[in-house]
Amino acid sequence: MPDSVTLKSVRRVWAVLAVVPLLAACTGVSAGAGASCVSPYLDDQDPHGTYGAPAATATAGGVLTVYGHWYTSTCIDTNHGKDDPEPLRPVRLTLTLPDSSVHDLGSFTPTGEDSGFHVVVRVPRTTVPGSASIRDNREPSAVHRFTVDAPS
Repeated sequence: MPDSVTLKSVRRVWAVLAVVPLLAACTGVSAGAGASCVSPYLDDQDPHGTYGAPAATATAGGVLTVYGHWYTSTCIDTNHGKDDPEPLRPVRLTLTLPDSSVHDLGSFTPTGEDSGFHVVVRVPRTTVPGSASIRDNREPSAVHRFTVDAPS
């Protein structure tokens, strides 16, 4: 009888030991892990703007300024000053309009206080209303989605 009790105890210990790493992976807790890293992102807010603000609406024939933020080699929010973040290589941006046409916006080099850049996008006057996006050529891509309205 003691052998079966011992065997059950050992199985329970192994079950717990197998689950602990899984729980740590699911919650993001592990040895040396800190806060999540802010990935490079695109939006219509300048470096002093509001992160997560609702996207602006562009008008066909109008302009929209899009900003790239935190295009760096290391995490700004988790490296605690250990390394000076280096800006990433230039990124290429493309604009996809509601009719699915794709337009090359050019290459942009991250610089400045948030290792970012900005681009002024002229929305063609003939653009039909609907959803549009700007994305970079990184993997995974940063994407800024916005709406195009008809000209007034």
